[in-house]
Amino acid sequence: MFHGFNVIYKIAPYIPDEAAFDPQNSLSDEDIIDLKNWGFNFVRLGVMWEAVETAPGVYNTTYLDET
Repeated sequence: MFHGFNVIYKIAPYIPDEAAFDPQNSLSDEDIIDLKNWGFNFVRLGVMWEAVETAPGVYNTTYLDET
């Protein structure tokens, strides 16, 4: 059985902060450890299309690598 949560950041740069804890905007290694300790075993990762295709036919591979 999955016990999970959503991770999606809808404001540029469209990637959660990995460096410092923020209850609304972070997803650091510490956050993942806590979530695992609390019994979570699944993440639904949201990908923002406007971050992927920044102009018609122009794709941001850096964003895709970071998500």
